[in-house]
Amino acid sequence: MTRNSMIGAVTGLLYALSLVVGIWVLVKLAANRPVLLKNKSDRALFWTISATEAVVALQAVIGFVLMFTSDREIHRLTFGAYLVGLLFLLPLGTWWSLGDRSRGGTAVLLVAVLTLAAMVLRLSQIWAGYA
Repeated sequence: MTRNSMIGAVTGLLYALSLVVGIWVLVKLAANRPVLLKNKSDRALFWTISATEAVVALQAVIGFVLMFTSDREIHRLTFGAYLVGLLFLLPLGTWWSLGDRSRGGTAVLLVAVLTLAAMVLRLSQIWAGYA
């Protein structure tokens, strides 16, 4: 697998997972139901978020390796900051959502997932040279 196809595969997987988690959380938000780990469906949501975070971590490892081994002209500080920042989004959004049983807590998780998708898009643009 080439470098670009590896980046494309991880990016595509993150978009797909963000879409699944985003729709799932949006349904919960519309139904005015908080994320509670005592519910079986919410535990499944938690594991899906955890899988998404694992892909984010994989993307960070791949991104840092490629950043230091590639001769690509990118703004390395910005690229690295996005890679690190992405690692914090879902854990913070999930922590907030689990701690705040109101509709607002669920909304924070939705914002975190949408921000993840936007930051992955921006990371792709930076990698393409549009810093």
